[in-house]
Amino acid sequence: MSDQVAKEVVVVSDDSDNLADAVAAVALVAIFVATCVYWVASQA
Repeated sequence: MSDQVAKEVVVVSDDSDNLADAVAAVALVAIFVATCVYWVASQA
């Protein structure tokens, strides 16, 4: 029974957080790239 409850929680979490996770990943990558570009530009 605990397995079924855990599975339902995971499914609900996946459905509700899918977009948020994607946005967070894109934001982190964008910040990382912008930081690298700024750092390289400031080194030149």
